Amino acid sequence: MSLMFDEAPDLSDLLERLSDDDAEVRAVAVMDLREIDDEDAIPLAVKAVFDSDAGVRVEAARVMDEFTGAAVAEALVVALADSDKAVREAAAEVLAENRNDDGGGVFLEAVKSDDAFVKASSLRALRPLRKPEAKAVALDNLEHPDAAVRREAVGVLAYLKTDDVLLALMNAACHDADEQVRRVAMGSLIFSKTEKAAATLITGLRDENWQVREEAAFVIGKIGQASALDALIDAMNDEYWQVRVKTAASLGKLKDPAAVDVLGQALSYNISNLRKEAASALGQIGSENALPFLKAATDDVDPDVRKVVQWAIEQINTNQ
Repeated sequence: MSLMFDEAPDLSDLLERLSDDDAEVRAVAVMDLREIDDEDAIPLAVKAVFDSDAGVRVEAARVMDEFTGAAVAEALVVALADSDKAVREAAAEVLAENRNDDGGGVFLEAVKSDDAFVKASSLRALRPLRKPEAKAVALDNLEHPDAAVRREAVGVLAYLKTDDVLLALMNAACHDADEQVRRVAMGSLIFSKTEKAAATLITGLRDENWQVREEAAFVIGKIGQASALDALIDAMNDEYWQVRVKTAASLGKLKDPAAVDVLGQALSYNISNLRKEAASALGQIGSENALPFLKAATDDVDPDVRKVVQWAIEQINTNQ
């Protein structure tokens, strides 16, 4: 990126360099397109997507993050199907951060591609746009044989946050064969406080994959599902400490004194992050029954844990 006091590249100079026989010169010229007006830059960037050199095409895909419009979206979809893996990945990275509202129609059309990579990346691009028309194509792709496509389809539905897709998301959360699809689907339930969603999250706490269990524990706390209290207490015995950390945090948010004993016991675990989260949760619950556990932890070896323990004790004493 040029310094503020540098002049923008001369357009005639750029055009000359974009036509240079040396691919490295063309690649640098493509990068310089960021410095000129969109009206001039976009057609040149689009043309560079079709350059004979893969390195130039990579830079052309990357520079698209500066621009919006249907032409930009179409060029990125072309790059997604490029013969070179680096070009495809560069286009996918740009689309992952997509804010191109004008590209919605292009991405909806691209989802019809037989190429799973193109399909998944196009779904990813649709996600932040929250286009109502994307619901149907996302639902259609929940059964796609490629897990990445299914995962991105779940993401589209999650961003739409409509009650009529809840059943499909719950089904994916419980029954998809891929653990990452189940994890994303569990996370998508954060917009629903229904008992059906709570039941799905409770099921998630027993999933065979620890990341799915971790996500379920996190979401329960975010939406404050009190009906999941017993399942969360049981989850404090999970074999993965990462799950127990999220579970402790969620128990703190539920603020039910029934969790005091299991959280108090967690203050003696050998993972400092877990001890810290348990102490914080006890402070949030605010029960005087937690004081014996907390006072026993005031000399914890970790200064951060000691700080939270002291905070928790003060919280409880203040609220009595």
